[in-house]
This record gives sequence, structure tokens and C-alpha cells, in this order.
Amino acid sequence: MNKHLAGIMLPLLILAGCASKERFVLLPQPDGTPSSIVIRTKSGESTLSTPYASVETQGGNAGKQTTLSEAEVNQRYAPVMTSLPLRPRKYLLYFTLGKDLLTPASKDLMAQAIKDFKQFPAGEFLVTGHADDLGAKRLNDELALRRAQQIQRELVRAKVDAVSIEVLGRGSDDPLVPAKKGQPEPRNRYVEIKIR
Repeated sequence: MNKHLAGIMLPLLILAGCASKERFVLLPQPDGTPSSIVIRTKSGESTLSTPYASVETQGGNAGKQTTLSEAEVNQRYAPVMTSLPLRPRKYLLYFTLGKDLLTPASKDLMAQAIKDFKQFPAGEFLVTGHADDLGAKRLNDELALRRAQQIQRELVRAKVDAVSIEVLGRGSDDPLVPAKKGQPEPRNRYVEIKIR
């Protein structure tokens, strides 16, 4: 999976066999980042912290924790897995110094992202522009907003409903990478698109 995509949704799946018995399975984050869930029962707590870790509860008591394979989860719970909503996604698009022009790699990512957006016909898009800490704050704020508006125009051209897009400019206030004032940092010249 692209390193610029990230999940922000808690990867918890509750699978119930009957009213008194439940199975909890921790699904992996789309970007591979670690996560965990805690299942509290009257007999104590069980923490699931590795992908596909599982515990079954019955009558208020947790059983022994096991780890299933990805294939096993997909096979055993196929109807549930196919009906899960799409997980939120995040895209980071980088820009050239002092401009609202995407870098060549980010142009390619934007093309892929537009294809992905078709899976979210009623999605909500948060588009936030950023700038590195070169120049005056006012100019960085304006540049960050222009970058976000540029991406908004691309989304509208790709048939994303303008009403579902929120645009913000953060200037140099929220850098991805810490840098000294006046120090160029290409990774802080970006627009983040969050879709849910």
C-alpha cells in the first residue's frame, strides 16, 4: 500500500456467533501502524495488540487469546469483511518551493487518489494546505491556502461534489518535519487530503 495512505479508524471488528458469545478480532491498520483494543469483561481485561489477535467472550468472561491468520479471518468472516465500510484515507501531496505546483511524484499520487475517490461517492474531503517556514507568515498562510484551493479545483474537475470539500490553509503553523525558522524543508510544502 502507498506510504502516503493512512487509516484513522479504530481497527476493531466484533463478530458475534450468538447473543451470549462474541468474538473480537483486531484488524491491521491499512498503513501497518500498530494499534490495540482492550476488551473488558467481569473477569478482567484482555488486550489485543497484534493484527488478527482474537478473543472470545461468553457470559461475561473472556477466553484464551489466539491469533488467526489473515486468510482464516477472510474465509471465516467473508460476509462481514465484504460489508465493512471503507476506511478513511489520507493523502499527502507535495509542492515545489514557493508555488502551488505539485511535484512530479505528487502529480502521479493525485491521479491515483482521484481513482480511489470514486470508491467514496458520498465522501467528505478535508483539504489542508501547508508551507515551510521560509518568508513572511502572511505569505506562507496565503500560499498554503492557494495550494489547498488548487487541490480543491482538481477534485471538482474529477467530479467530486464541491459541497463535500472543506478547504483550510495552515501556513507554516503545523509542519510535518521540525525545521529552523528560515530553513527550507520540502516535506513541509504539502497538502493533506483526508477522506471519510
